[in-house]
Amino acid sequence: MSDTQPASPRRRVPKQARARERVARILEATRAELEARPVAEITIEDIALRAGVPVGSLYQYFGSKTALLAAVAERVMGEADALLARQLAGCMEVPWREAVDRVLEATFGFYRDSPHYRQLLRTIRFTGEFAEITAASNERVADWMSLHPGFARAGIPRDHARVMCRLIVTAANALQDRILVDEELDFDAWLEETRRMVQGYLATYLA
Repeated sequence: MSDTQPASPRRRVPKQARARERVARILEATRAELEARPVAEITIEDIALRAGVPVGSLYQYFGSKTALLAAVAERVMGEADALLARQLAGCMEVPWREAVDRVLEATFGFYRDSPHYRQLLRTIRFTGEFAEITAASNERVADWMSLHPGFARAGIPRDHARVMCRLIVTAANALQDRILVDEELDFDAWLEETRRMVQGYLATYLA
C-alpha cells in the first residue's frame, strides 16, 4: 500500500476537537449544498449559514470557495478509495476478470449514488487543488491494483504491474473526463466502455 497521502487544500488544519467538529460541519454543509444546487449558485455565505458558523470562521480554514470544494472532494475521494480498497482486498482469490468486474461495479455504484461528487468532477477537476488530490488517489489505487496475484502468476514483477495499473487509472480518468462533458450520463454505457478498455489491456498480459 502506498504511503502517499493527498495534499490538504485547507488553509489551517484544526487541532482542537471543537475546531475539528466545526470543519466537519462546514464540509457536510458543502456536500448538502452541492446536492441542492449547481456549483455556480453556491456561495460561501450559503455554506456558512447551513453549517451554523460565521463566514469569517469558515475563511480561517478555507481560503476560497475552490479550496473548500477541493476539501470536500478530498473527503469523498477518500471514501471512494476506501470502498475500492475493500473490494480489491476481497478479490485476491478470484480471477482477474472477475476482480475487474467487481471493482468497476462498486466504483460506478459510488458514482451513481454521489451526485455531489459528480458536480465536483464536472467543475473543479482541472484546478491545481483537485489535481493534487487526484494524483495521490491514483497512486494509491494503482498500488492496490498491482497486488492482485494475477500479475505474479503471469510473471510480471511488482514494479511493472504498478506501471501497468497507473496506465489503466490514467486512461480511466481520461475516459471519465470525456463522458462528464455530456449533460445526461449513461452509467451503463460508461461502465461497459471502461470494462472493455481495462480488460482489453490486461488480456494482453494476463492469462
